[in-house]
Amino acid sequence: MSEFKHGWKPLAAATIGTMCGIFTLTNYSQGFFVGPVTTEFGWSAPQFFLSYTVLMCLGLLTGPWIGSIAERRGLRMVGIIGLIGHSLGYFLLSFNTGSLPLWYLTWALVAILGAGSLPIVWTGVLNNWFSKHRGKAIGITMAGTGLGAFLLPPMVEYLISNHGWRTAYRGIGIGALVVSLPIVFALFKEKPASDVGSQEAAKQPEVWGVTRAQAMRTARFWILGAVLFTTVIVIAGMLSNFERIMSERGFERSSIAQLAAVMGLTVILGRILVGALVDRFWAPGVAACFFALPTVALLILINTDVTFMMAMFIGILVGLAAGAELDMLAYLTGRYFGPAHYPAIFGAIIAFFTVGAGIAPPLFGGLAQAHGGYNYVLTLSIGLLAFSILLFLALGKYPDQEKAE
Repeated sequence: MSEFKHGWKPLAAATIGTMCGIFTLTNYSQGFFVGPVTTEFGWSAPQFFLSYTVLMCLGLLTGPWIGSIAERRGLRMVGIIGLIGHSLGYFLLSFNTGSLPLWYLTWALVAILGAGSLPIVWTGVLNNWFSKHRGKAIGITMAGTGLGAFLLPPMVEYLISNHGWRTAYRGIGIGALVVSLPIVFALFKEKPASDVGSQEAAKQPEVWGVTRAQAMRTARFWILGAVLFTTVIVIAGMLSNFERIMSERGFERSSIAQLAAVMGLTVILGRILVGALVDRFWAPGVAACFFALPTVALLILINTDVTFMMAMFIGILVGLAAGAELDMLAYLTGRYFGPAHYPAIFGAIIAFFTVGAGIAPPLFGGLAQAHGGYNYVLTLSIGLLAFSILLFLALGKYPDQEKAE
């Protein structure tokens, strides 16, 4: 475990950066804002969630852009600027007085200012610090989203109920910066090149990896992009609409916040469990097993009268899959394409993820509105999950196994 002995500081900083980054705060808080904001301004839920589409679809530009900048300028500077920009963007959201175009423009600004807090940065630092235990390290880092998913729902619900949605936006934006910036500034450092002077480092193989252009000419790149696009539509759609889905089943907002917090804890478990498993077993097979879980959850949700305990079980199954998603994205990118050009390749692949995450919330909300409830879109989600499992299995053997044969 010498890798953890030497790399615990950047690992801890990466975990906190993930917890306070743009993905975590948007994925696990927006469902609680939709009701208060739309009630005050007279917007529909799909209009509100279109802002999420604007945010995530800009990932087509910001993901590759940040990956390229991080390769040239370093991960630390990009991460610090991203955390500051993300906090500023959330603060600006609170000043909207009912202008829908301004709402979308502000979310576009959040996407640009906060791009440096994407997982590209936080997982990128792990490649040189961890080799044997890279899966575990990625799992621990991405567990930061689970910490955010556990802490955010009750905090956001309390702030909205007692102080209004504007204060809630300001509170989580400033709070995330206060928590993350000192830790990232002190501990988030890339492994110095001088470390290769030790005998242990001398024994390590040369860092390998294809370039982004080479990766994009392979079938695996597009399969990985397709599977991430498919799974995130289901997971992000359910997470962003979770409050409305469970309200449709008769649950109160306070109970839904409790369910969301439990789901957040399960995300943490999913992150760590996936990280441990992919270090031992074929990662696409592990992914296929994990994404069978929300399939079961959706079947229960559609076909039974859901009690609170059953809703908690559903939240656990969905949380485990949500915990597997970004971990798989990071791990499979490094394993199939190598760590040498990881930030640039990850930046390109994450574009699939961000587009899927961007269209999922309004897609779920719009289909629910058109069909008088969420059962229709949840049924479609079962088919998408089954398709994603087949895509995971189509990734095939790791490059090193193919070379050995």
